This record gives sequence, structure tokens and C-alpha cells, in this order.
Amino acid sequence: MDIISLNEYLTSDVNQNNLVNLFKPAIMNPTLDGELETYIVGRDDEMRIDLIFKNIYELESNEVGIYLGNIDVLLTLNNIDNPLNIKEGTVIRYPQLGQFDLFRLRIDENQSKIKSSVGQKLSVPNKTTRKDKSRGKYLENDYSLPPVVLEAPKEPVRIEDNIFSIGGL
Repeated sequence: MDIISLNEYLTSDVNQNNLVNLFKPAIMNPTLDGELETYIVGRDDEMRIDLIFKNIYELESNEVGIYLGNIDVLLTLNNIDNPLNIKEGTVIRYPQLGQFDLFRLRIDENQSKIKSSVGQKLSVPNKTTRKDKSRGKYLENDYSLPPVVLEAPKEPVRIEDNIFSIGGL
């Protein structure tokens, strides 16, 4: 299913290899209590947001595909995060068929540019890379073993001068 509403209102982020930012809100939830109709979910409609949508707007089976891109508005208005959780008796509030765009969040281009410029400034760290001087000397002198390993290893367990030692490095 092609969700038209998301394709139209979400934008890609050039700083993230053109990935779509799904955290940016695309739908607002206005308080239009008087203008919203209600529908009570029946037993045959449980877990089927597509059938609920068809029954609410009394659409024919061939007409449903035209409007399915607006299901996200219904889900947002009713605070439904998972359509599979819709049970019999649930009250669904819905707008008129042509009013879905009233619930879309419109961001002004100037406002969008300001937010992205601030984000770009904050996302670039101003740090320099620290270099380990000991590691630099080790690389410059072209040592064959790490500095903690001896060229001639010792026995793993030994007694030297009445001192018991463990470790062969």
C-alpha cells in the first residue's frame, strides 16, 4: 500500500544520506470535538482499519484505495498506535471525507530552514583528535613487538632469588 500522506509530508535529511526523518510530526491533533463524527467498531471490523475506513465513509470496494493514504489521520485522531488493537465497541472519531488536509501539519519553509541550520551547527563537533605520544614513537622506531612484550620470553612460572614469579612476558 502506498501511503500518500507520508510521501507528501515527510522530507529527507541531506545530512543523513537522504534518509526520511520519521520523528518529525506530519499530523496535528486539533480539538475539533464538535466537527468530528463518531463510529462504533462492530465485531466484523475488529483489527481491520481498512474495513472501518470503508464503513465510516460508506465507500465501495473499488473506491477505498483512493483514500487509504489518509488512514494515518484516523489513527492519530484516536490515539491508536497499533491498528491490530482495535476491538469491538471502540469509538472512532473521524472528520468528513474531504477534510483530511485540515489535520496535516504545515511547516513554513523559513521555519524549516532555521531549524535545519541550528541542527547542522550543533551536529558538527568541534574536537581535535588526540594522539598518543608513546604510540607515535613506537611506530616511528618501527618496533617489531608491542612495548610490553620482551624479545626473549621467560618461563611462565619461575623462582628467581627466592622470589616466586608468574608471567612469561
